[in-house]
Amino acid sequence: MTTLTYRGSGKTLTSSESRFDLAHYARKLVLAWNRWRTAREIEAMPFDIRKDIGWPSTDDSKHRTM
Repeated sequence: MTTLTYRGSGKTLTSSESRFDLAHYARKLVLAWNRWRTAREIEAMPFDIRKDIGWPSTDDSKHRTM
């Protein structure tokens, strides 16, 4: 079994724990990418549709409905 020690942290992990950390990081990266992509898709929608679904506008002064 391989043991790794990270500099500065003094933390020792076995190889199986380091793979788990890598998998956890990859999962978080994929979730962040999906959130970013979804936000971009919603921002590409027309203002009226975004307003209907409750998406906050970045600049309400341009789209007043008074």
